[in-house]
Amino acid sequence: MAVLTLDNSTIYLYGGFLQNGTIPDSGYLNPVYIYDYPNSIWSKLVIGGDVVPIRQDTKGVIDNSGLIYIFGGYNSTDEILFNDMNILDTVSNNWTTLSISENIPLRCSRYTVNILPNGIIVYIGGVEQVSYDATFTLVKMNKIELFNTNTHEWSQMNATGDEIDSRQHFSSVLTPDGNIVIFGGCTIAFAGVSPNLAVLDTNKNPFEWSTPVISETNSPPSIMGHTANLYYDFMIITFGYETVTEVDSSQVYLYNIKSNQWVTTFTPPDKKMTTTATPSATSTFNPIISSPPTKKSSKSLEIGLGIGIGAAFLISCIFIIIFIVRKRNSVIIETPGSHRLSS
Repeated sequence: MAVLTLDNSTIYLYGGFLQNGTIPDSGYLNPVYIYDYPNSIWSKLVIGGDVVPIRQDTKGVIDNSGLIYIFGGYNSTDEILFNDMNILDTVSNNWTTLSISENIPLRCSRYTVNILPNGIIVYIGGVEQVSYDATFTLVKMNKIELFNTNTHEWSQMNATGDEIDSRQHFSSVLTPDGNIVIFGGCTIAFAGVSPNLAVLDTNKNPFEWSTPVISETNSPPSIMGHTANLYYDFMIITFGYETVTEVDSSQVYLYNIKSNQWVTTFTPPDKKMTTTATPSATSTFNPIISSPPTKKSSKSLEIGLGIGIGAAFLISCIFIIIFIVRKRNSVIIETPGSHRLSS
């Protein structure tokens, strides 16, 4: 799990799985590391407070006061899921495990998470486990888990609208107008899902699902375990694993959230333009790293998806930060389907 601070200066890395790791518990990464982007420096933090069990397949969000909220996750050594809520205070460098007794969700992992401007955290999809010895099942997409960061209370909402296939290993971004756009993912058996892209309107009560009418032109194949980041009006999809061809993806795809179109070029907005950017506080990055194309068994794929989460997120974040900080003269990015670079 990796979270970018609101000023885009620091990446917090926690959990995940170490490739070729030699530490106990199958190479799980438990310490907290930070990456100082302006100075290009990695450092390991000394964290106090509560002891948080090691885990992977979890995601976090950060609020305006610098608190990182991390819920659930998976431990493949014990093959169990968690349903605890842990808070990392980036000011005091302390862990706090909240003691909550009411409306706690089932043990859950591989979901997507976004924090709304009002402090409500929205958890969508993933897998859940009713007990320690139970098999994992997909969470229904109309079952929305909500956590209020102001009161530390859980609640659940049944979303209305279009029927969306349950899924895991998918991505989501929160748009400035309050829509959560999800993309990709897979079933328990790593098959594709439908629709590939859907929108959850959080302005309505209850939230409402819809499936935009989108041209297939320039659209990505069925992908799982990718990253998604929102920059101005564009959702940027990178990496992942193609469920049909069963190979890792190194492609970049751009989706225009205003025109509902997959595009192959991107023009960075001029500073004088009035285009509204998405606040960092409401953006969530969902990373998985990929390897050279190769077919994989379900077991190796399961492990592979857990390896290098932080690394892929770091690559994605640095890519976005460089985009923002270092506006270059070139204004067109080539993606699959483009024939040339323009400048």
